[in-house]
Amino acid sequence: VQEPETLDASAPAAPEPGGLVERVHAQLYDMVLKHEIPLGTPISERQLSLQLGVSRTPLREALRRLEGEGFIRRNRGVLEVRRITLEEFLDLLKIRKVLEAEAAALAAGSIDPATVDDLRQRLTQLAEEEHPDNHERVSLDLELHRTICAACGNETMAKLIEELRRKSMLFATPPAPQDFRASVAQHLALLEALSAGDAARARQAMADHLDKTLANVLSRLLKR
Repeated sequence: VQEPETLDASAPAAPEPGGLVERVHAQLYDMVLKHEIPLGTPISERQLSLQLGVSRTPLREALRRLEGEGFIRRNRGVLEVRRITLEEFLDLLKIRKVLEAEAAALAAGSIDPATVDDLRQRLTQLAEEEHPDNHERVSLDLELHRTICAACGNETMAKLIEELRRKSMLFATPPAPQDFRASVAQHLALLEALSAGDAARARQAMADHLDKTLANVLSRLLKR
């Protein structure tokens, strides 16, 4: 078993194209959100370098950025993805409910029909699987919420929501809902309201979805 590496903060980084560092940072950021880098697990610089096909220099710079942004931390000298507390998660979800419900109302009727159809088809296909892929569920959930933010017409709101969502994802690896198809039905109801341009229905569908997300998380915690 290979020992996880730590970053030498005192070592100067060799010049690398800024675009490469940006790309690696974006890739690592999405990996954290999708829990492809598990919470609380030592980060292997060597493994990530091979996985992303880049040298250690841009990888280290991207990891330093994530550390500065609060996504990863040092635990006894070893880098790992930070985990937030239940109290922080609950606070974040309350704010998300207010902002994301409003974003859904603003986005109603503004999303390209082809995008709505693609998301609808993929969600329906996922629900028909005998053993649904939880990783795909998380990816689709992330894509749907980002699509709504992109269409809400308020860049400041979209940035705030993205910040809140990424922080709330540091609480725990999202479990598959106890009733998986009910979760898909929530997303489909939201898509239908967005497609129909019904702002009030879209706002309520998003609020209901986040309420049920919270209920699912709390139910899982109580059963531990």
